[in-house]
Formats: sequence, structure tokens, C-alpha cells
Amino acid sequence: MVQGCETSDILSLGERAMAAMRKHRIGPTPENYLVWFTHFSGENPALSRMIRLLEDNNDNFDCERCHELYQRFFVRDDAARVVHEASARVEELLSTLLEQLSTQGAESEAASKRIDALGDLLGKNSRSEVVAKIADALLNETRRMADNARELGKELRANSQQVAILRASLERVRREAETDPLTGLANRKTFESAMRRLAAEAVETGKPLSLTVVDIDHFKRFNDTFGHRTGDVVLKLLATKLRNSVRERDIAARYGGEEFVLLMPATDLDTAVSRAESVRADVASHRLRARGSGKDLGVVTLSMGVAQYRPGEPLSEFFERADRALYLAKQQGRNRVVDERALPPEEQAEEAGPGHCSPQPAPA
Repeated sequence: MVQGCETSDILSLGERAMAAMRKHRIGPTPENYLVWFTHFSGENPALSRMIRLLEDNNDNFDCERCHELYQRFFVRDDAARVVHEASARVEELLSTLLEQLSTQGAESEAASKRIDALGDLLGKNSRSEVVAKIADALLNETRRMADNARELGKELRANSQQVAILRASLERVRREAETDPLTGLANRKTFESAMRRLAAEAVETGKPLSLTVVDIDHFKRFNDTFGHRTGDVVLKLLATKLRNSVRERDIAARYGGEEFVLLMPATDLDTAVSRAESVRADVASHRLRARGSGKDLGVVTLSMGVAQYRPGEPLSEFFERADRALYLAKQQGRNRVVDERALPPEEQAEEAGPGHCSPQPAPA
């Protein structure tokens, strides 16, 4: 069940989703239903904003478009499964190593007792033939211990090497699970985890926390004109700009598609706006040219929305204010920074209306 929604609300949302699919003549598949249901529930502001922009541009909604939205906002990779399996294998090998060491310890203790017993026997006998037999037994026991130690050493080295390889692989997979593969920035999952952590920290310390949502203006048109490969270059360039603009504790992440986010702890709204404006102006001041041909690709501009966290509020509301400010920047002509103070009063503290689910407070 959708968080914060009554059964009647869910039925209403379902009816709205089905009506939208009928309106756009989209097949009622589970994927398409999930896209439209989530849009009307307000649970994914980025998805809703994308749909609104597409509708404003009279974009043709069809099954292919819905599939793109589903792939972008709902498909998750299996990095978590890979990390879990690798972690389990490392734990298994470590258990084997401990068991081997324990077994060797028990064998060594038993051998020491046998050697001590032979030593006692040697001290009680002076006959040469008895001494010779005891010496042979001591030599055999020592050889057996040496052989066991060599075998254990081989097994320990082999398993230790496997542990080292798996640990390195696990670390690589963890990094990949936290990073956007194209831009090298943090991905959405990492951003959301950091937002929960930094919001809790802001409540404890009383220091401000600000968020900037960034969107490349007319990126679809840019991709259609110059191709997706050039579009990827633009995304990487913007990622570099954002990476260079952040401090050590800031989080710059690719939220999805051409949308990025900057999470800035210990930063008030005015400072966050100033930093966002610096990034926007820097990007807008450069004309892009194609490598090799030198073809003028024009100027890339950014629209940005900024909000400051209100201690104790649901994190979804925090994000939505920044997202609504971004949408307002788009409506006002793009290539600008708008903060939450520019929103209409009813949107600065928006309450859930009919058919809208109230977000649940994020866990501390």
C-alpha cells in the first residue's frame, strides 16, 4: 500500500492512472500502470515533473515513451545482490580459515602432549635400545607436525588470496553500486541515503542543510540535434563542473537523466543560491564545439531550484520544494536559479489535497 494513503485514495489514484492511459491510448500493462499511478500519487517528484514537461511540450505519449519513463525511474540493477553474494563468500572463507587454524591448534596441542609424554619416558629410561625407539618416535612426531604445518600453510595462503581477491572485488562492486557509471558522480540511491543521514545531523546540530536540483535546459532537443554521444559528453562536462564546485562534505549526484542534485550541509539558503548561481553562470559562459570538426554546438544552460531543510519535515517535502522551484525556473524562461521563497505561499508549505498521498516522515 502507498504510504499515507487510505484505501479510497488508492482506488482514486488507480482510476486516474487508468483514465490517463485511456486518454493517451496506452496499453494497461503493469509497467505503464506503475508509471501513471506513481505520477498521480506524487511519490516521485522527478517523474511527475518530467511528465508535466512532456505534456506542456505536447509530446506524444505512447508505449515507447512510457517504457522510457519506466526504465529511467523504476528499473534497478542487481548490484545489491552481487554485493550480498560476495560478502557471503568472504564470510564463508574467513570461517574456513578460522576453522583451519582451530583444527591446527588442536592438532598441535595433541602433538605437544605426545612429545611431552615421550620426553618423560625418555627421562625414565637409560637403555640404549629404548632411547633409540623414543628418539625415532620424537622424530616422526616432529616430521608429522612439520608436514601438517606445511599443508596448513598452503591452504591458508590459497584461502587468504581468495579473500583478498573477493574483498577487492567487493569494494569495486560497492563503489559501482554507489556511483553513476556515465558521470562518476554519486547515484540516486547514494544521494537519498546521504540526505537521510545529513537531515538527521541537521536536526541534532541545528546547522542548515540546503538542496539544489539541477536540470539541463532543452536536453532532449540537444540530443535529437547532435546525437546521444554528444549528449553524454555534455552530461560528463556538467558532472565535472558540479564536482569542482562542491566541498568535501557536499554530495553531488546524478538523480536521473539530465537531472542532478547538490546536497550541501552547514549551508543556508542564501549561500546555496549563490553557489548555484556561480555554477549556472560558469556553464552558460562557454560555447561548446565538437571535437575534430570544431562545429559550434551552442551554449548549454541550466535551470536550478534551491530549498533549505526544515528540521523534522518529511524529506519528500524538502525535495519537492526544490523541485517545484526548479519547475518555476523552467516556467520563467530557463537558465536561472529560483529558490523556494519565490514559490506561492500555498506551495511553500503544500498540504496534501484529494488524491495526493501525505509523505511519511523519514526515519531519524
